[in-house]
Amino acid sequence: MVLTRLEKITFVALVMLLGLGIFLLIGRISLARGNNKQLVLKIQEVSVLTDQNPLEKGEYFSEEENAGKLNLNRTDLKSIRALPAMTPALAQRIYDFVQQRGEIKDMNELLGVKGFTKRRLRQLENYATAVGGHSGQAAWGDKLNLNFATVDDIKALPGVGKKLAEKIVDFRNRNGGFFSVEDLKEVPGLSEKTIKKFIDKIEVR
Repeated sequence: MVLTRLEKITFVALVMLLGLGIFLLIGRISLARGNNKQLVLKIQEVSVLTDQNPLEKGEYFSEEENAGKLNLNRTDLKSIRALPAMTPALAQRIYDFVQQRGEIKDMNELLGVKGFTKRRLRQLENYATAVGGHSGQAAWGDKLNLNFATVDDIKALPGVGKKLAEKIVDFRNRNGGFFSVEDLKEVPGLSEKTIKKFIDKIEVR
């Protein structure tokens, strides 16, 4: 079959249009792939800056709700004793319980304290917390003067037990007292980590 001139021109035009269409399609696919790669890179950049740790129960709390409460993880025995309806014996057990664990993440853990009931827990939650709150300064006021404090006073500080309190008193007596809080760094067995726990609760005068 012999094609006329017009048919040849029409056929060539169709082939060219088909080729142009394929070229444009390939171009759009390449552009889309490029955009996808850029999007993936941006997502990776954002993910690096985002905290990947899973959320834990009790990690977030209402600062306004806990602001006036005593934080049992950062406080001292004297502050716990000052809480409403708190007996000296129970305060000591709560303090020892928290010190032994290092930290409590939820107030319900206190049910492990001997003689501590759910009823007492509900009462305590009105005044104390495991997250947020204050460290106890607001609960009992004046700072502890190390130059006149007894072993019992000092052992009530966060992170300080009886043996460490005795070492602090012994150091004070052998050196004629403390002349600055920096002197605490020279007490045998007293680490800077422990000092930081109670530094805001003591003074030297």
